[in-house]
Amino acid sequence: MTAQISHPLVAVDAPAARGARPQHRPDGRAGAAPGPDALPAPHARWWSHSTRVQPWQVEVRHRVDDLEVQARGVPAPRRSDIDAQLAAARRATLPPFPRRQWWNGTSIETAWSCVHLAQSQLPLVVADTALARYVVDARRRAVLRLAKGDPVRLALEDTDLAGRVQEGAATDEDRVTVGAALQAALEIGDDEHRRLRDWRNRLLRVAALATVALALTLVVAGTHPGFLPLCVAEAGAAPVCPGGGAPGADDARVVAFLGALGGALAAIVAMRRASPGASPYRITPALSLLRVPLGGLTAVVGVLLVQSGEVPGLALTRVSQVAVFALLFGFCQELVTRLLESRARVVQDATRGRTSKADAHDVATDES
Repeated sequence: MTAQISHPLVAVDAPAARGARPQHRPDGRAGAAPGPDALPAPHARWWSHSTRVQPWQVEVRHRVDDLEVQARGVPAPRRSDIDAQLAAARRATLPPFPRRQWWNGTSIETAWSCVHLAQSQLPLVVADTALARYVVDARRRAVLRLAKGDPVRLALEDTDLAGRVQEGAATDEDRVTVGAALQAALEIGDDEHRRLRDWRNRLLRVAALATVALALTLVVAGTHPGFLPLCVAEAGAAPVCPGGGAPGADDARVVAFLGALGGALAAIVAMRRASPGASPYRITPALSLLRVPLGGLTAVVGVLLVQSGEVPGLALTRVSQVAVFALLFGFCQELVTRLLESRARVVQDATRGRTSKADAHDVATDES
């Protein structure tokens, strides 16, 4: 004797009495044996201990399982397109991944695009009683992503549409409106994540360029020390060099190392401005990689400028002074890096919700 447990999405049978004998599953553990149409647990672990799994793969698979449960009550012929998109999203989370996946995000963006397309198609096929939840979700996303004057948002916020949905008399046009609003908001979110990936790649390119420039500087300083005179000689005194001895290749290396150390300190201080995000593309590590070689370059250029005597009233006559100024010059690269960070943070914040373009449009609409 079993009793039916009702749930908004699924219904399962459970023993009606406390003393009912539990059935055994094929794996030998106690519990109700799954039926032929039973889906796996939405949040069950699907990878092995030896498999390297990234957070975006787990999130996509959980989202796919959730959407499969939502579409479970829809007849198979009507949900065939949704099933195809969810299957494509699941395949995109499985290795082998395309080359340079970490750079261009092929599998990540393919998986999320398929998930979002399936999510926007659900309002077209679900029952009238389940449509209200999609209207609420579409309105929430439209407020975050779409401007007030957007035609799709205006159609979604129509009070007549909300009334028909509440009464269970939604028309096909109402369903199309809800699906279009979901798709528009989700596509804007996907575009923001792609824009963040582009910014992360730009920062990595600049960091690589700064590293190559620093390496070339050290090579030139090692082969031709006279090209980078980092020592200062007073009348009747031995020259003061960053390396602590005679002028040589070690001078540029010491200054570059201290400058890179100053850049690393700036990267640590900048961590307090970092905010966690849901995007798989992280800009904080890219900015940290940029600060270190750029700190070495600014230290070499700064010490070279001071030692040249072009800065009135400033002279480095002790090795300790050279070391301190090299650290300061390395930290001062923050003046340049902070500009790049500010722009990158704007793009990152847009992936969380409200876009700056929608805000600007709303402000202009309110003022008019």
